Amino acid sequence: MKKLLITGGSGDLGRELCQQAVAKGYHVTATYLTRAHRLRAGDPLQLDLNDREAVKAALDQVQPNVIIHTAVPPMSAPNLRAQIVASAYHLRTFCPRETKLICLSTDMIFDGTQPPYADDAPPSPLSVYGQAKAEMELMADYVVRTSLIYDFERGNKQTDWMLEKIGRGEPLRLYEDEFRSAIWVVNLAEAILELMENAFFQGALNVAAPTAVSRLTLGTKLLEALGIVGARIEAVSSALSGRPANLTLDVSKAQLLLKTPLLSLEEAFARWRERATEGR
Repeated sequence: MKKLLITGGSGDLGRELCQQAVAKGYHVTATYLTRAHRLRAGDPLQLDLNDREAVKAALDQVQPNVIIHTAVPPMSAPNLRAQIVASAYHLRTFCPRETKLICLSTDMIFDGTQPPYADDAPPSPLSVYGQAKAEMELMADYVVRTSLIYDFERGNKQTDWMLEKIGRGEPLRLYEDEFRSAIWVVNLAEAILELMENAFFQGALNVAAPTAVSRLTLGTKLLEALGIVGARIEAVSSALSGRPANLTLDVSKAQLLLKTPLLSLEEAFARWRERATEGR
């Protein structure tokens, strides 16, 4: 039985990956830092990825065939760049030669001025987070670069911030001119687990939706899935925010490598609704 170590097992992507991997028969170790209650599947392992000796001990203990590194600190964390770089460095340092280390990266390594971005496009980050992820990519032989990761249910980063605003009676300000290749968490996890076994996967690969959507379109669709009507939505411009305007990713290479179809927002919504109807 192939042994997987999935960092960030309590995160939005990590918990879905753990659940799917266990269902496929893999032996999964799911790491977490503080949110053990969010784990869905796998053997739990509390681990601070910034603790060099703790990472070494964990890898010696688990001896994984594959490491999927999804963990990331909160954007408000102190020393965000240092934490992201250190965690990847420690995993890279103590990763056995025969173990495949797959790191999750982001479209935020680009500045949004020259879309669509190919797998080998040079990084041009505007944020500390983007810079840290670009540095992390240099340390990894296998990189899955993705975009906004959403789900159509509560308990996901892309839905919960809106629900908090609505609960406080505040309007939702959604960018109508910021475009991302947002991907359904279920679809992304399926693709990663397939790529893990693909001998042709190497280097950085864009794995995201084949069509980009605005933050406004994404937010509206997620609210529809949650059955929320009457929310105060304000379409706003990102022009003065300093954020990348268009981070569309070119996923043509991933589509050639994968049997798993990469789903658009509308396709993902239709599949989610079908699964919900079936009582899953």
